[in-house]
Parts: sequence; structure tokens; C-alpha cells
Amino acid sequence: MSHDIFAITLVTRDLVAAEKFYREVFDAKTVHSDEVSRVFKFGSVLINCLDSQDAEGLFAPAAVAAGPGHASMLTIQVESADDEAARLETLGVKLNTPPTDKAWGIRTITFVDPSGQLWEFSNPI
Repeated sequence: MSHDIFAITLVTRDLVAAEKFYREVFDAKTVHSDEVSRVFKFGSVLINCLDSQDAEGLFAPAAVAAGPGHASMLTIQVESADDEAARLETLGVKLNTPPTDKAWGIRTITFVDPSGQLWEFSNPI
């Protein structure tokens, strides 16, 4: 069995906003689009933004999470977290955390997509 992640499904309440965000922030290309989802390719991984109403059927019998807070963070390694912070600012993306050096040797920024998913850009110090 391969342990490579093939796809990650993120639940969204606004597919149009999610698609715009992923195109602008990640320069992601849509590889599938229908009434309830937009799928983007991130290297060898597919990110599926799925409408919250349709997620109930996919997740059942498990419940779709509700309420504030984050249960996960996805990280993309970049050349410069500082440069990405400046780029995101020009796109109107609000940073959750500004460029910060971590004790384990990386510099990071975090931000939230329209679906409520927490993202991190990091670079080695």
C-alpha cells in the first residue's frame, strides 16, 4: 500500500470565493469543476473544495464539523514567507500570523481560506 496522499477534501460554504482564492493565492489550476465542487492540483495531491451541503452525503454517517476553530493546518514550503506575506497583502488576504521565526528552524506565516481552512507558508531559516 502506498502512503502518498492522493486527495484532501475541504468543506466550503462558498465555492465561488474558494475558487477565486485558490487561483489567486496558490496559482492553482482547476482540474475538475461541477455544481458542488472545485478540484485543484497541488503537485501530486488534489485539493477538493466541496460544497458543505454535499459534504453531508460524502461524510455520512460521520458529521460535518460545525462552529469556530481549526482542526488542521496545511503547509506549503516556499522560498520566502516574507515575500509571500507581502504578496498576500496585495491580494487582500488577511494574515492569521505575520512572518515568525519558529524554534525548530523555520519562518512561517499563516492565513485562512474562504472555507475556514488554516494554511501555512514556511521556509527554512
